[in-house]
Amino acid sequence: MVLVDVKMLSGFTPVMASIEELENNGQVMKAEVKNDHVLFYLESVFGTVNSFTFSVEQSNLVSNIQPAPVMVYDYYEKDEYALVTYNINSVSDSS
Repeated sequence: MVLVDVKMLSGFTPVMASIEELENNGQVMKAEVKNDHVLFYLESVFGTVNSFTFSVEQSNLVSNIQPAPVMVYDYYEKDEYALVTYNINSVSDSS
């Protein structure tokens, strides 16, 4: 099992409906939101390319937003991991 741990950018929160949709359509086994992190549980990523997206919304106005980490790791071997950072580069208004 593989975990994808996405730390939320300062001032942003995940849109729960978009996370539930990932679970319902089988793209992720399970998802949890804990302490400004979204944890996605995947069955396996060995030899495959997986991608999925979820929505976030700005809950507080924060200036000078710093990059946040995304860590992918093996649930059973936590010392096997990949780490990357992301930042907001554009904002789209879906209303």
